[in-house]
Parts: sequence; C-alpha cells; structure tokens
Amino acid sequence: MKMMMRVGLSCHLLLAGIFLDVFAATPEECQLLVTPLSLADPSVILGKTNFLAGYTDYGAFKGILKATESSWLNITESNIASEVLMSQENRINGTCVGSTVAMTLEGQSAKVAFADMNSVLSVLPSCNGCFVFYINFTATNVKKLLEHINVSDKATADQAQGSSLYLMGKQLTLSPSDLEHFRKQASCLGFMGEPDFLFNPEKSFCREGEGIRMPYSQ
Repeated sequence: MKMMMRVGLSCHLLLAGIFLDVFAATPEECQLLVTPLSLADPSVILGKTNFLAGYTDYGAFKGILKATESSWLNITESNIASEVLMSQENRINGTCVGSTVAMTLEGQSAKVAFADMNSVLSVLPSCNGCFVFYINFTATNVKKLLEHINVSDKATADQAQGSSLYLMGKQLTLSPSDLEHFRKQASCLGFMGEPDFLFNPEKSFCREGEGIRMPYSQ
C-alpha cells in the first residue's frame, strides 16, 4: 500500500512538473512576452474586441471572472489629446452591466480612474487581431462595487490592491498555440494554473446600452 502511495505521489508530481514546464518560459522569452507596446499610436487597441481569457490575483475579482459569461470592449478616439474612451458590456450572473470611462495614454501605459478605483494598464503583444491588458489596480469601497454588478463576497475587505491579465480579441475562439502564448505571458508575470476566465463561444453577448449602467459611467 505504501509503495502504491509513493508511486501515485510520484506520478502526481511528475504530471505537475510537466504542466509547469509546458507553460514556463526562459528569462529571454519572458522579456519578449511581457515588454509593453507603445501607445503613441493607439490603433493597436482601438475598435471592438471580446474578452477571451483572463487571470487575476485578487480573490473578489476571481469571483467576478467566474461569474462572467461574456464581455466586450469598444475603445474609440476622444476629442481630448492622449485620451481614448473605453465602453464595455458585461454579462455577469445573467445580468448585463455596462459602462464608459476615459483612458489616458502615457507612453507605454494607460491610466483609468473611476469611482474608487485606479488602474494602470500596459498592452502586451498577442495573436493577430488580439492584445493583452496587464492591469495593476488599487480600489476602495470594493463591497459597493461588487453590489453594483450583482456579485456577493462577504469576506471581501473594502480596500484592494492587485493585478489582472486580460486577453482581448476580435474573434470568438483561441487556437491552442495562442492560448499557450497567453499562459506563458501569465507565468512570466506570476499567474499560475488555468485562467480564471475562458470564454465559451456558446454564450451570448449583451447589446450596447442593454441592462444596468454603472454609476460612474460617462
């Protein structure tokens, strides 16, 4: 019996090692995978894209991603220099939630501030017609934010700090190689395991303006 347990444990560790090796990248590869793109020309992010896969390291936001059925962004130019407008529609727990916020572009990063949340975003290279948002955020009044989107987490503190990684694309599905590329990026940035969100193309999207509008929306 002990021998069988040792064999089983060894197999488990071997499989875990194989899984980690598949998505591990060398330091040189990581440098290429996570070097931000310049936003001097914002065309790389303009237009409508679908949320295809995502990670986060903050517990309450993991709950949001698990409750998310579909989400899309539409980023358009603004009349203000170095600013774009980001509109989104999310289907969360069966409810459509939408918003529009301003995004300020500064070199290789973008800043978004709304309500009690501040985010700094970098855009990382991805598949054709795709881009990856790497987001570092701080937030207060988190419970109030969760209430607005119909997500409950009684254990959540009112202040939050963390990171997220979102893969956006014009298509509805990812090829195995594109998903592996994203997982390698995630591994380089400290996100491990399976994505917290992986879009199911059988799910439907909310229409623009459908459902609840967030109170901070422009």
